[in-house]
Amino acid sequence: MSQLAHYRRIAPLALLALLALLSATAPAQRRPRTTGAVVGTVEHVWKPVRDGGAEVTAIAVRTVVQLQSDSVVQAFSLNAPITYAGVAGIADRVRNFEVTDALGTVPLRIENDAPNAGGFPFYRHWRAERAVRFPLTIAYRSLAPDKALREPPFGLFATAGGVSGAGSGFLVLPETPARVTTRVHWDLSDLAAGSSGVTSFGDGDVQLDGPADGVRQGWIMAGPLGKYPAQGGGAGFSAVWLGTPAWDPEPEMRWTATMYEYLGKNYRYLNPLPSYRVFVRVGAQGGTALGASFMGGAAARQPGAAPQGQSPRETFTHEMGHLFVGAVRAPDGISSWFSEGLNTYYTRLLPMRGGFTSVDDYGKDINRAFREYYDGSARNFSADSITRVGFTDNTIRHMPYVRSSLYFADLDSRIRAHSRGARNLDAVLQELFVRRASGTAFDHAAWIEIVVREAGAEAAAMFQNIIIAGTQTLVPASDAFGPCFERRDVAAQVADGKETRRAGYAWVRVPGRSDEQCRASW
Repeated sequence: MSQLAHYRRIAPLALLALLALLSATAPAQRRPRTTGAVVGTVEHVWKPVRDGGAEVTAIAVRTVVQLQSDSVVQAFSLNAPITYAGVAGIADRVRNFEVTDALGTVPLRIENDAPNAGGFPFYRHWRAERAVRFPLTIAYRSLAPDKALREPPFGLFATAGGVSGAGSGFLVLPETPARVTTRVHWDLSDLAAGSSGVTSFGDGDVQLDGPADGVRQGWIMAGPLGKYPAQGGGAGFSAVWLGTPAWDPEPEMRWTATMYEYLGKNYRYLNPLPSYRVFVRVGAQGGTALGASFMGGAAARQPGAAPQGQSPRETFTHEMGHLFVGAVRAPDGISSWFSEGLNTYYTRLLPMRGGFTSVDDYGKDINRAFREYYDGSARNFSADSITRVGFTDNTIRHMPYVRSSLYFADLDSRIRAHSRGARNLDAVLQELFVRRASGTAFDHAAWIEIVVREAGAEAAAMFQNIIIAGTQTLVPASDAFGPCFERRDVAAQVADGKETRRAGYAWVRVPGRSDEQCRASW
């Protein structure tokens, strides 16, 4: 999803490995986010503070901005989200805010954006009322709420002697289009000995080049962290967690690392496979992905209890899948048909194909998804109307996930039929992913061109009517979920003379085909 679109599931996180504690002083470097001339620096010091108690109460931030040496800027401003992807009150939790330059305190005027429908981001702006001279220093505290937040996990959350969240959940940043070098230093002097700080960008202190607000698009976690592998992040898969999950972290994170490698082999076009990090905050709920990283919640293990159950493996798989599926150029919310719908389709299919889940469980997931769509109140909502509802109703907000996952299954059947078995959805998308990675624009017009070429002229109207307008109800083809399942009619359910479920369809297992044959057929 654009960074706003990922918030429901949680993929496999597992780690209890030795709760290794790392130093936060070893610098970690991440490759630049953008190219072009760098015209200044933005240097942050982040200090989680406990104010004498056991838990973190805030992150104290000191930021020094140097855009041009000895330069004077007539109009300078900063911003922070008031609401970000359904998390409200972020800018309201900024305390002791002060901006100074060589001339002293900078007087500021506050302006708030109009609220954005559906819980999508809108901002508070602090605008300087005089010219400013660099370097300019910004100091403030962002409060960490004292209770667990529900999804999505952008806001700060304090637990287990540490803190986690996203840059978007606590930072006030310059409003400038300039490319800068951003440096982040962790000050962990108010946390327990052995605490460490990590971000989506690396372990400990980090540096990245790009827009000043690029640091918003990463997860942060600081405190007495558990880590997988025990020595911390690096190339490949890694995970960190704060608190003790109900499940055993080490084997679960090992499972997740295996799944990540399997996803890379299936999508193929990201080679070498990028580094990926999972963050787990115990005692919180919800989860979402940002870049090559994911933050998810987990229930806490009771004191003295043995580990129980598995991590939310489906969610971990889904969120890691976003790295590969990517996005289509479309407004936030509208774009979910691709970023979320396609990812949901492959989250269901790939674990079955790779033997991580059973073929029978795959069949259950197919029918669960179809009933959720077919019986759902938002079945025929337009993409635009779903976006306007946004974060105020999760059932409606997630309709694009379900509806589009069924659309892609049906499209695969249509591509196979149109090409007489020579092509399938995997092949079409592989080519699309490679072109998009090379910089070729991918928007709705490009998608329509692709589906008409691969599935026939009627594919354009189907996309418009099912995905965008919602005026057509989709019934996937009998073979949309592979040769081991076929569609059957299902009668309506009636109780006390009233219809409790409308008539519909179900996909049943074709007898005589083994799990191995079903997987091989994909």
